[in-house]
Amino acid sequence: MLKTIAGHTSARGICRYLTRKNRALASDYINIDVPDPMHPDAAFDWARVMDSTRRAFGNDLPWRGKRVRTYKHYVVSPDPKDGIGLEALRELATTWAAEHFSEYEVAIVYHNDNARGIPHAHVVANNTNIETGRRLQDPDPKALAASLQDIAERQGLSALRAPELAGVAARAQRRNPKRHPETYRSEYVRRVEKELTERGEYSWTADIRARVRIARTVARSEAEFRSVLSSMGVTVTDNSPKAQRRDWIYALADHPTRRISGERMGLAYGRERLEPLLRSGGIRRLEDAGDGSPGFHDDVGLEVAFRREANRIDAGGLASEHAVRRHLVRARLEEEPRSAPEPGFFVRDDRDRHAPRELVR
Repeated sequence: MLKTIAGHTSARGICRYLTRKNRALASDYINIDVPDPMHPDAAFDWARVMDSTRRAFGNDLPWRGKRVRTYKHYVVSPDPKDGIGLEALRELATTWAAEHFSEYEVAIVYHNDNARGIPHAHVVANNTNIETGRRLQDPDPKALAASLQDIAERQGLSALRAPELAGVAARAQRRNPKRHPETYRSEYVRRVEKELTERGEYSWTADIRARVRIARTVARSEAEFRSVLSSMGVTVTDNSPKAQRRDWIYALADHPTRRISGERMGLAYGRERLEPLLRSGGIRRLEDAGDGSPGFHDDVGLEVAFRREANRIDAGGLASEHAVRRHLVRARLEEEPRSAPEPGFFVRDDRDRHAPRELVR
């Protein structure tokens, strides 16, 4: 089970609560330097570190009249049937925290002070991103819980599942079994990404978005889509099979923790929108069939498509331009040569049909 609590004060209070009376079994930290590396579990004032970071970035002040959220407190409670030990719990908690809060200061304190003496973890994440200085955007509790379930299952533990619905709630779930997307916009730019872009600063979300846009434009199949993204340093994986919506997770290969689902960038980047499009031959095939422009295998057409997309990318995304060119040239050479379309005709970008069709005048 994962329980979420928002903090609105100094971290001193939660630090005292978790460490008083020497009840802490052990401690782990992310992005916090331990004063005594020889004794990493020794108690020290990590709350002072978090408070100092917030003050340095101005993130301990109210935002637009709203009460400031200074930290998030998560309680990770394994299934009692597992009889989990302290070391297994530490692996579970640190893996989960590193996956979601790798750019934040995190303190993890372990207790077994409940009625049955079952170890559980308290994860405290400061509200400031130490790389960007931005405040922590409230993560989706369901997504966090689903991620914790996946990690628990990979470690051979029982999935921390919610109880089965019953009665009216169960009937409503059966009527609407599929979760609605987070946004119905084809292109969705969140506030942090927009502000970083407007200031001319690097946004890894914008970087991934730009690379996916290029691959989406030039690829004719899912395999080619994944291959183009791989050459640009972006990995593509399926989301959890237990998720209510099927989607792809994009991540920077050299920074695996910088990952985002397609639909969080807009429906045009999600699996449910892209999969049927790629099965039908991709965006380029639809454009070819609509206006008679050169297809993917035409050098001029490919160059035009690439430049149109590359011109939208900031300096961070353009670093991959040469890798994309090498991949696309290699893909063209592997295909059999095709003749240029005759005037008044267009070539269907479909490997099963090579006969040109006359355009409707």
